[in-house]
Amino acid sequence: MNILVVILNGITIGAIYILLASGLTIVFGLQGIVNVAHGVFYMLGAYLAVSLLPHLGFALTLAVAFIAAALLGLAMEVIGLRPLIRWKRHSLQVLVFTLAVAIIASEVTKMVWGPVPKLLQTPAALSEVVTIGTLTYPTYWLFVIGFTTGLMALLGFAFKNTTLGILVQSLALNSEISQAMGTNALRVNSMVFALGTGIAGVAGVLAGPILSVYPTMCFDLLMILFVVVILGGLGSLLGTVVAGIAVGLVKSFGVAYLTGTAGEILTFVVMIVFLVFRPLGLFGRVGILK
Repeated sequence: MNILVVILNGITIGAIYILLASGLTIVFGLQGIVNVAHGVFYMLGAYLAVSLLPHLGFALTLAVAFIAAALLGLAMEVIGLRPLIRWKRHSLQVLVFTLAVAIIASEVTKMVWGPVPKLLQTPAALSEVVTIGTLTYPTYWLFVIGFTTGLMALLGFAFKNTTLGILVQSLALNSEISQAMGTNALRVNSMVFALGTGIAGVAGVLAGPILSVYPTMCFDLLMILFVVVILGGLGSLLGTVVAGIAVGLVKSFGVAYLTGTAGEILTFVVMIVFLVFRPLGLFGRVGILK
């Protein structure tokens, strides 16, 4: 197999991981919440694409998926997570709550769309291939790489240069002092949670034509996402980008030159070895764990 194709495959899959893990790591860095239900919003985006893409087109479907996943995430944060945090429940209870949401969502998905996997077609405008010399590669896969690059650059800029980004950083560094200076922590937490789940919905739309759409997809990528988040450093957006690409490449090479199962195993072996020498991940900080 052409090694350049293997690399591009790894970067494309890594781009999906980055989109999903970015929301997960931002929420953890701000609120310390391990959201096991994060894959639900990814699944929602994919199934919305199955239903809406033939009628609305690709761009509008992306927008609808983002808004729907963000609103559902906001409802989950306000109705479920916020009371648990306000009542100072143990983090295990929060984990169990998000797990219950994921299980219920998976079963509801089976009732609405059925248990059989769905086929999501590549958008017609991106269904061609790009040929460079002897290399032929799907246009859509290149689009996913470019889209993720642009979105992550936009997020990085927003978190460093906008008022919301500055408030998020202040809350992550020292929530008590930030709130004492007038920061509305509840509002910021809700906005960031909605943003993270909205991006997960977009990831579902983008991943549909590459991976498959089925009712348990909200669980199947969860372990890989935690690998990406842990390797990158809990709460680090830059670390998520670097780790997402690295994990995608490791998996791609493992699948290409070994087997699919070996590729999965190799990913976790790399994580374990890396964390032995760098327990906080690439860009993790001790303070983020307090």
